[in-house]
Amino acid sequence: MQFLPRLIGIVPLGVGLSVLGFTWGGGMDGGPGGGPPVFFKLFFSFVALGFVLFGLAAFFGPSLLKGQRQQLLDAARDLADVARGDSGDTSQQRPQVGYRCPNCGADLGDGADVSPSGDVKCDYCKRWFNIHQS
Repeated sequence: MQFLPRLIGIVPLGVGLSVLGFTWGGGMDGGPGGGPPVFFKLFFSFVALGFVLFGLAAFFGPSLLKGQRQQLLDAARDLADVARGDSGDTSQQRPQVGYRCPNCGADLGDGADVSPSGDVKCDYCKRWFNIHQS
């Protein structure tokens, strides 16, 4: 299926080149007046240029973007991993800091309330301690 965009690009490329050839090559000068005015030749040339550029982009674009497409997919996968919280690289993850009660040795839970000064109440033994002093 890689040939399909190239096959599609042949049609506008051919149309654009044909219009440019007939406009400037004398194919439209069939009448006794000597052909269309320069304004119409320029107008047809700009329209044909759009067809030519689209045809060239469709014909050569897939091979030019092959490496960039893989880079974009890799970047999207990395962003998805970061959004899920799974970076895969353990060197950049924050270290897990766990506090223990100095009275009973129980671990402080993830949902423990800590005051701005660092005071916390142990859920197990119900004693207060300061995390900055332990």
